[in-house]
Amino acid sequence: MDNQDLKYIKKHYGENFAHLCRDLFPTILETPGLLQKIITDHFAPSRSLADDISESLEIRDAFKSFVFSQIDVEKESTQEKTIETPEELLKKAGYILYPECKTEEDVQAFKKYYEPGEELCTFNGGRLSYCRVWFAVKENVDDIKRENFSTPKRQDEYGTSVISIQFSRGFQSTLSIKNRYNHTVNNPDATFSNNLDNIIPGLTDSFCKSFAINLDTEIKQQLEIPGYVFASDGKYYKYNVEIDGRYFCENNTVIEYGTPHKMDSALKLLIDQYVIDLKEKTIRCVAEGLDSPYFDAFTASFGNIIDINVENTADGKIITVTPQEGKKVVVKVNKNNQIVEYTNENITELENGFLKNAQNLVKVNIPNVTIMGNECFRNVPSLTHADFPKLETMGIEC
Repeated sequence: MDNQDLKYIKKHYGENFAHLCRDLFPTILETPGLLQKIITDHFAPSRSLADDISESLEIRDAFKSFVFSQIDVEKESTQEKTIETPEELLKKAGYILYPECKTEEDVQAFKKYYEPGEELCTFNGGRLSYCRVWFAVKENVDDIKRENFSTPKRQDEYGTSVISIQFSRGFQSTLSIKNRYNHTVNNPDATFSNNLDNIIPGLTDSFCKSFAINLDTEIKQQLEIPGYVFASDGKYYKYNVEIDGRYFCENNTVIEYGTPHKMDSALKLLIDQYVIDLKEKTIRCVAEGLDSPYFDAFTASFGNIIDINVENTADGKIITVTPQEGKKVVVKVNKNNQIVEYTNENITELENGFLKNAQNLVKVNIPNVTIMGNECFRNVPSLTHADFPKLETMGIEC
């Protein structure tokens, strides 16, 4: 692997991705520096990128087309042309586009279209501070029944019958098209691959011109890789968990309403939505915002911490937390810093929502717990081993 582009790619994205690039882009590699620039401009470093792209032939082909599309991109003609309004275009596609939501009451008016458990995080409040929000509803929405779709698919008639179109605020916007199923299906926040032109051609330009939105229309977010999010810096990031519009990613990065924030990797460690501060010896949850830590059952379970030790392993990391009182608490994470195991012999009660978003959690050992609150481990499909020998009371939706 003498090619300098491949050497750089191998160092930052892994050997498997370098081999994939060599197989897919031999012609591009003949121009020194070109492939390296395309990859680094559009993808944050990730050792999982090769496996995620190779997950299916469809994703692999889409990635290949995306890379080639970045070479000699034709600029659109500067000649003025008549553009139909978003309302007109969406009417052609069978939708009613409602006016932009300006108040919380405007947003809540659309909650009626969502089934319990499938409501958008947008309805939790506060979204308008970060995003501009529209809703588009199919004209025949009353005829499209949830019970008629026993195997939900993101692009089926029900999932796309009510969509929320959201642009992050700021000079450079990112777009998210949210599904009616919400988290019942894969990547619900990337309906139509977050490309308005996939609903009807011309809709992207129409939205941008009609509502003064600055969107990178050259990229249009046409590439979709499950488990990746497109940020305002023009790059795709692999994320571990999404909570209320915030994406918690590899390499100590949080995407907050489209904007990436990188934490100091020497002093802090991001595991799912939790930040371990190795200097201050603290663990806090940032799901409510980078600067707004709040009570979380998981962080409270450690008590007063006097030491935190991180050991690298072949499979990830073992994090050992020494509390002021009681035995050491052990948290294991995989190579993507996703929590996979948790052992705590000190606590006897699990507060509401304990690890409810630890989607890759496999094993839990809390032998002395007697009471479990509501929604503990709620969104954890991978949990296969849970040891609660003294459990007496369990809350709902656990």
